[in-house]
Amino acid sequence: MQNRRQLYKMLSTERWKDSSVFFLRIFVGVMMLIHGIAKINGYEMLFTSFPDPLGIGSGASLVVTLCVEILCALLLIVGLFVRPAALLLALTMLVATFCAFPGEPFAAHELSFVYAGACVALLISGGMRYSLDRVFFRA
Repeated sequence: MQNRRQLYKMLSTERWKDSSVFFLRIFVGVMMLIHGIAKINGYEMLFTSFPDPLGIGSGASLVVTLCVEILCALLLIVGLFVRPAALLLALTMLVATFCAFPGEPFAAHELSFVYAGACVALLISGGMRYSLDRVFFRA
């Protein structure tokens, strides 16, 4: 019983919480970066067939999505402007989940919804201790 209390006390420290947010930030950032790079590799094919849920054109939607996925992913990885980057990524993933392919079953969009949820968690937490936001903005 005493060992379990000591373990719980150790795992509930601020440093562990900061470390878990750091891991989530790096993980989501790297996964979104890989996702964006895959779109760059298929850019010419996607340019005319990319969904246009906002009515700005297929090519423009692709460019906006690429910018958000790549730039915001890099910001998450380095821990700079974590909340705005997470907000933009969450919005992009929610559009991909609910607007990009109407009529498809939800199961086809589960991954983008999971990304959106992880980005909302980062939006709430911010970069915490291990981020450039804390260095520059003392947030």
